[in-house]
Amino acid sequence: MSVSAQNVVQDTSVAETFAEKISAAQLQAKLQYQVKFKARDDNDFLLTADYRFLPNKASAKHMPGVIVLHDCHSERTKYKTLSTSIAQQGLHTLSLDFRGYGNSVGQGYSELTVKKNASDMMSYQTEVAVLMSYWSADLLAAYHFLRNKVDNSQGISIVASGCAGAYAVALAEEIHINSMVLLTPDMSYADKERYKNLVDIPSYFISSAQHAISYSTAQELFTWSGDKNSKLQVYKSDKLNYQILKANKYLVNDIALWLKFTLR
Repeated sequence: MSVSAQNVVQDTSVAETFAEKISAAQLQAKLQYQVKFKARDDNDFLLTADYRFLPNKASAKHMPGVIVLHDCHSERTKYKTLSTSIAQQGLHTLSLDFRGYGNSVGQGYSELTVKKNASDMMSYQTEVAVLMSYWSADLLAAYHFLRNKVDNSQGISIVASGCAGAYAVALAEEIHINSMVLLTPDMSYADKERYKNLVDIPSYFISSAQHAISYSTAQELFTWSGDKNSKLQVYKSDKLNYQILKANKYLVNDIALWLKFTLR
């Protein structure tokens, strides 16, 4: 082979490698992009979320949607693997940072600032409770954002971790939710009673056997649920929230497939 021929082969190989890298980057860009939207029309505060979808699928615009909610001790990036797995099922997926957490922060709205300035645990809990008082409105805004992305003929479901389960229930009281996943639910007596008063919807309860409170809540609500597609998954561990996802590698895919099934 001549020197010039060798150069042609090498140049082609480099070009293909570069093209592959660009293609992979484009696919990732299509799968996820960060969005910001107002929590209320009369207020400039912006919520941040990751909106994941696959526009290269012909039916993408006609696919249902899922909102993913983090627990009270983390933020949306801890649930990236889960929300990506859901999006890979062809579902429009919105992973939200609640107000005061992750990138949904601003003047007067920051859990980290509250923690830094708190003089004791009671003052910290009081200020965090103020932040959380906005969360129902934040979730409603997230629902409307996703509703505008999803065809009106398609439904929307929710994945809620820990304390976020209470906000999922509150939304389901106001708006039809096709199904919900409650991951190691942290709910008060009143929250559980509100769930029981909902019209039966498919619910997937996930808990750790060695965490008595969430285990008891999951068992109680699963027993109460009258929907034939409701499901209970219990693991022999004490893991909570996103930690139970990390500890059980097949769980994220199981959740994604169950959501797709209940949204069919």
